[in-house]
Amino acid sequence: MPIKKTRTVCTTCHARCGVFVYSDGDEIVKIEGDPDNPKSYGTICGAGMSQREIHNDTEGRLLYPMRRVGERGSGEWERITWDEALDTIASESRRIIEEYGPEAIITGQGTGRTTNHWHCRLNSTLGLEGWSLVPTHVCLMPHILPNAISLGIFSPADGDLPNSGTMVLWGQNPAMERGIMRLILDRQKAGGNLIVIDSRFQDMSKHADLAIQPRPGTDGALALGIIREVIANGWYDQEWIDNWTYGFEDLRARVEEFTPERVAEICWIGPEQVREAARMMGTAGPVGMMVGLGPGCMHTNAIQNGRAIACLQGLLGWIDVPGGVNVPVAFSVMLDDKITLWDSALDPGRPELFTFGGDKHPLYKSFGRSNDPNTVFKAMITGEPRPVKMFVAIADDPLLCYEDSNLTYEAMTSPNLDLIVVKDFYLSPTAQLADIVLPTADWSERCTYDEELDGPFILAFDQAVPAPGECWDDWRFFLEWGKRMNPEQWPWADEKEMVLWRLKEFYGFDLTWEEFQAVPVRIVGATEPGAEPVHKKYEKGLLRPDGQPGFPTVTGKIEFSSPAMAAFGYDPVPDYTEPAESPVSQPELAKEYPLIGSTGHRVYSFFHSAWTNVPAQRAFYPEPFAVVHPDDAARFGVTDGEWMTISSPRGKIISKALVSREAKAGCVFIPRPAWRDECKALGLSGYGWDRANGNVLVPSEPAEPGYGATAMRSFLCKIEPGRGDL
Repeated sequence: MPIKKTRTVCTTCHARCGVFVYSDGDEIVKIEGDPDNPKSYGTICGAGMSQREIHNDTEGRLLYPMRRVGERGSGEWERITWDEALDTIASESRRIIEEYGPEAIITGQGTGRTTNHWHCRLNSTLGLEGWSLVPTHVCLMPHILPNAISLGIFSPADGDLPNSGTMVLWGQNPAMERGIMRLILDRQKAGGNLIVIDSRFQDMSKHADLAIQPRPGTDGALALGIIREVIANGWYDQEWIDNWTYGFEDLRARVEEFTPERVAEICWIGPEQVREAARMMGTAGPVGMMVGLGPGCMHTNAIQNGRAIACLQGLLGWIDVPGGVNVPVAFSVMLDDKITLWDSALDPGRPELFTFGGDKHPLYKSFGRSNDPNTVFKAMITGEPRPVKMFVAIADDPLLCYEDSNLTYEAMTSPNLDLIVVKDFYLSPTAQLADIVLPTADWSERCTYDEELDGPFILAFDQAVPAPGECWDDWRFFLEWGKRMNPEQWPWADEKEMVLWRLKEFYGFDLTWEEFQAVPVRIVGATEPGAEPVHKKYEKGLLRPDGQPGFPTVTGKIEFSSPAMAAFGYDPVPDYTEPAESPVSQPELAKEYPLIGSTGHRVYSFFHSAWTNVPAQRAFYPEPFAVVHPDDAARFGVTDGEWMTISSPRGKIISKALVSREAKAGCVFIPRPAWRDECKALGLSGYGWDRANGNVLVPSEPAEPGYGATAMRSFLCKIEPGRGDL
């Protein structure tokens, strides 16, 4: 049989790299990057390449639907059919909705692997409005919200760095996952500036013309200080300010107190770094930024931190131009009423709409459109303010995903839950507690994708190999569950019909599957292959719903002073507040826990808590580790390469110490993976949900007041040598 070559897209992480999968029958032979992909340029990382192992070696992988036959967590299962599983889920859904209301069903999703919109549609079918339970209180959406409110850009607003005069990587390390890294270095060689702002001295910091390491949670103060210097030196375009922005004088007055010296004191950096960053950004445009989750997502001051960074971009003015801030329109399709079945005429924050924690975090209710996780987990345990009787997790392991993991475990083991369903690749810690587990098809094994992170591009993709056993695509799961609840809302026969419907409904591409595959790259808004992206859409009336020039904000302009923020009780102008648990805000607690803990930074071969069981990936990082500055290691008696215990008021974990100046003094950096799973092929232990999981240390309260973001990257902790009783 000849080797088959299939063009598709890897969805292991958010980089979404284009790949070719070579297969011989049902086996993957090789994976290589697609050089014609306009996002990844032929790059493919080790995590994507190990799809060959994940597909070919099915040991330990969930292959069939199974039902628990012993006690929860006993590991006793029986194989069932998909129809049996879906019929049980549907019948329990109807019973619980009738007895308790739809809010008693919680559908949980982790990192969206192309299913965000269908998840929302399924919830609408159940009678819910919104996401139900997703970690968007700390992941991506707290970054998108300030962009949407300030700039009218409903996306991460990544810059066009290969064409930038000054490239800014703010809490972002493309060396870990993105093909654009090569283009960044090429642009730097051609004369572009590279600024890297990260609390860790990470891979890209060593290449930077200017590397700044702010104290975790203080990025907002740094942004306000840079704004002050840009304004003070006149490094802005007055015509741009007059025509396209709102509230400039309010911003000018606010930042006056953020002198380089004050910012340096807050951020634990040098004042000259503030001045130099402002000079580069203010005089060497266009300026393109890539902003990660650390600056404006995982802190108790997240939203105003993000607002400050967004306003800095708005002040510089490089919006929707080559080398500046991209303004994609495809991202909004994810939440379009036609696919979610929402009603945009209804206010998602209306008092009569119940969400768990919506009264506590009204901005999250309105913009995040999800239940507050902390309130949900407490409701699972106590039944208050309303009972939760059913939990369905798709691509989600809550025990590894959410802060205060001990609380999450108490919730997942609550006898109040009548049914727990988990759909995943492997038997995760949460799946081990489930009543029904369902097997999932990975990206090479399915024919579904979405373009929400692809900017102006519509990329071709296809299924490369058959899914093993009875592994199903998540799209198919939502389709079949939805059909059992309301078939009129789920009219498609299969996933391919769903894909083609989206292309026609939202982009005007009326195609057969073969026609879709024939063109590798299409441009949103263009009917001709090879068309160029449209720039300065705000001048052409392409961004506002009314078709008028401007931005889709309350005032129609970029908002330094935001009426929307004021409506939710915030200061309308960005400001800096100290993280809720820091040496500054909690000096007494800092006497026992003197270090700042920061969880969640990426390591090369894993994504979140996945793939620590895969040999090709685990070989890079065999054991859990955390990064400690040499001065802190010496102070607390910790030795490089040896075990240490990291404790906070919530609990403790173990990690091997990586003693390095990569860490900022006074901080401990704990990577995301948690080394959850055993890797039998390499003889390496798994550490479950509780022994190396940084989220054990993170508080769920206090949280960001309006949105509920938690202190995943700025909490107090301590380190001690050894692993104690762990």
